[in-house]
Amino acid sequence: MDLDRKSGIPYYIQLKEQIRRRITQGGWTAGSKLPTERELAESLALSRNTVSQAYKELESEGILSSTRGRGTFVADTLLIMQQEGRKDRVLRIIDVAMEETVGLGFSIDDFVSFVHVRGMEKKDFLTRVKVAFVECNPEQIAEAHWNIGPGVSLLPFLLSELQESPRVLERLGGMDMIVTGVTHLAEVKTLLDKLRIPILGISLQPKLETIVRIAKLTSGRELALVCESNQFAEKIKVALEQAGLHPLFKTLIQPKDESLREVLPECGAVILAPKLRFRVEKALPENMECIEFRFEPDAGSLNLLRGALLEIKGEKR
Repeated sequence: MDLDRKSGIPYYIQLKEQIRRRITQGGWTAGSKLPTERELAESLALSRNTVSQAYKELESEGILSSTRGRGTFVADTLLIMQQEGRKDRVLRIIDVAMEETVGLGFSIDDFVSFVHVRGMEKKDFLTRVKVAFVECNPEQIAEAHWNIGPGVSLLPFLLSELQESPRVLERLGGMDMIVTGVTHLAEVKTLLDKLRIPILGISLQPKLETIVRIAKLTSGRELALVCESNQFAEKIKVALEQAGLHPLFKTLIQPKDESLREVLPECGAVILAPKLRFRVEKALPENMECIEFRFEPDAGSLNLLRGALLEIKGEKR
């Protein structure tokens, strides 16, 4: 990789684009391990922070995935191909808008200024948006840290709270949008029908890396499934069945430490809710694999959510 030291473009942005290019050109395929931050920083004469920033942004976009102790890997080459196709489409839209602007008697500099001002307006709006996320289990509520725009407030609510607490309904009345998993969409719409707030159903999928790690388990022994709620345990089982995996589980819901110490040695590996990792690790037998199970919106759902937020801005203008 060669960086242009005189272009003025930040090095981490150049590095991101070069990594993207290497993936799209087949140099790195899905599952390929990237150099460590230190190795790449030394080879390019960059600071490690610069490489780290590039890696983290690509990870937040779903292009890379990292695991402590294992390294950074290409997560999904199909996703980046789709992103490149969308980028080309956006560039064509920009070209058409630019030509029409010039045709109306404005200059290219005017066009750039218009785009900048409008972009800042949209960005300012997103910093003031409140989005409620409604789910049935505390595990997914705790992990709702999605990249839906700078400054957007994502506030979690348990579905049971909507059913039981009038005060929660009052708080939801101050939201700009309510988001929930598609499986709960009809119920949430019924409960919140009087609020007249946009409600969006999104697809929440397990991380691909998690499914791959579980699929690679070779032990014929049962797996321990450690969760805070039965609802989350059922979601994990359904997700694995949809992926064609049918492991046998010893399910532990809010287990005590003595239960963990008793059950875990009988299992081949443990799958758990991320927030329970610290407790489980204290009772984890040596060399037992411990896999966090996380759900996240797919790329299409995130794009749909971002687009819906911008439509709200258009309605308020």
